[in-house]
Amino acid sequence: MKTIALLLVALAVTSHAQLRIEAKDFKMTENDLRNIFEATLAALPKAETFKEPPFFVSRHRRGPITLFQRTPRGEVAIQLNTGDYYYAQIIYQFAHEVAHVRANFQPIDHENKWLEETLCETASLFVLRKLNKDWEKNAPNNALKNFRKHLASYASTVMKSREPLTEETAPAFYQRHKDTLRKSATEREINGAFANLILPLLEKEPEHWEILAKFPRIKGASLARHFAAWRKVTPKKHHGFLTQFETLLLKK
Repeated sequence: MKTIALLLVALAVTSHAQLRIEAKDFKMTENDLRNIFEATLAALPKAETFKEPPFFVSRHRRGPITLFQRTPRGEVAIQLNTGDYYYAQIIYQFAHEVAHVRANFQPIDHENKWLEETLCETASLFVLRKLNKDWEKNAPNNALKNFRKHLASYASTVMKSREPLTEETAPAFYQRHKDTLRKSATEREINGAFANLILPLLEKEPEHWEILAKFPRIKGASLARHFAAWRKVTPKKHHGFLTQFETLLLKK
């Protein structure tokens, strides 16, 4: 019994150490933040082969950002820049940064980096809407259960602020903004318009979030070459989704 107890304690400590939080600047309790961050990590599917790194999450005015340099403890440092007690915004920003980590983020500039940013924007909306549903019956506490409706309204507000696209209009929209995107990956309004279009596909088949782990980074590649390289290193079960994704941008 003593051995089992020690093992459980060790597992709890290990789990706790995977997510270190500097809570003071958030003006929220560490427990509240931990509930939110752990729920976000669980809500966004990841590839079975992806090994989640330890995280250190803090609040900083230069955020939201994921730092390429790890902390002295070997953690991935994520800095958020949110309002006080603003749960929905915290989830929105944290999910975006987690998606970068799941895409094996690297300091490599390339012309199709905007695709990664688009998927990270999609991840933010995906997690907000998923937790809105999950917390109806499985919220960490009653306060978050009561708050869940605000997650959906936050996502809706963000989505309504972007230009609406359809499968028919998206390729022309891409061609119109192609040069801008290839020069600047973080054009939020453009990325967000595509995120709105991709979101229902990933909500219907969330297993395709696994494609993040194989995101390619090829300097000078056309969009078609980028998707071809992506399919080449991705399990076959995701090829149909990647082709569908590509067709939304490059009409076949």
